[in-house]
Amino acid sequence: MLVSSREDAGSKTLREAIEQASDSHEPIWIRFASDMTIKLNSQIRVPSNVTIDGRDQQVKLLDYGLGIYNSENVIVTHLTIDGRLRTFSQAINIANFSHTIWINHLDLSRFSDRLVNVKNGATDVTLSWIRFHDDNKVMLLNNITSNNLFEHYDRDSQARVTLHHNYFFNTVQRNPRAQFGTFHLYNNVLENWDFYGMSFSLEARALVEGNIFVNLSQRPCNEPDFFPTVEGVNVSYCNYIASAPARSTLKNGESDQQRYNETKDLYGYTHDAKAFLKVRDNLYLADAREVLEDYNAHQVPVPPYCYDYEHSSAALLDRVRRFAGNVPGDTKESLNSETCSRE
Repeated sequence: MLVSSREDAGSKTLREAIEQASDSHEPIWIRFASDMTIKLNSQIRVPSNVTIDGRDQQVKLLDYGLGIYNSENVIVTHLTIDGRLRTFSQAINIANFSHTIWINHLDLSRFSDRLVNVKNGATDVTLSWIRFHDDNKVMLLNNITSNNLFEHYDRDSQARVTLHHNYFFNTVQRNPRAQFGTFHLYNNVLENWDFYGMSFSLEARALVEGNIFVNLSQRPCNEPDFFPTVEGVNVSYCNYIASAPARSTLKNGESDQQRYNETKDLYGYTHDAKAFLKVRDNLYLADAREVLEDYNAHQVPVPPYCYDYEHSSAALLDRVRRFAGNVPGDTKESLNSETCSRE
């Protein structure tokens, strides 16, 4: 199916193509006829068995992005999605038991809510070669919707998410913030966060390996005057830049420790505020400092798949900087990696 119109809706538009996919219940491969910028008036909801493929063109979505709800077998690749800080929405929202989702080679920026959510029973999600930039609360892997922190533990602890070769640049925090599920983060680059890098808590089980953290304590602040938030609190984190390198991650469990302490007796928690972590081969450059360390590492499962793995190095840093995002070409051609890594 070929998209040739730059309009929000109507004939030959992206929205029409996805609506037709929803009606047909057959696998649909959506391509674009030319370079185009599409100003969306609302989020587009993506049904099952849909591939949105922007390769060979430069395709940009403005103001709203894509919602993937109760869907399976979805691929989104080679798009730019820019919220322009105009809407309280997300670039990619994966929720409501969606599964088998691959998000690849996107350029995501400037959303007032988050760039990516994976929540509410969503699982088996891969996020790869994405450039996240110029955003505040970048990514949430599971979220808390009750004063009882573990009310939805049975649902959300089933989440499985892999992040690899992503570039988080000039962000504030949540690169990502992860709770409850099983997560594998390898060969990602975090550079110049303003508040903190990653966060893990509430019995997330995370293998964090081969990532690179780069931060300068003396650098210009590139934030807007403030980031609008759904809470109505306009915040700038520029004043935290000097201390941000020491927070490559928050301390294990720190993001939820206070609420955990306040509500533990009321709800009788039997789960830990901390995450279960296995940490290896991460590289800290410039002023960045290591925070994460193993904690109940035996609780972190071995990835059930083979995966290309690169030891953290200057060469990996350069490769991710150059190839993450909505860039042309085949990233695989640039890799110098093992064919299969298994713990």
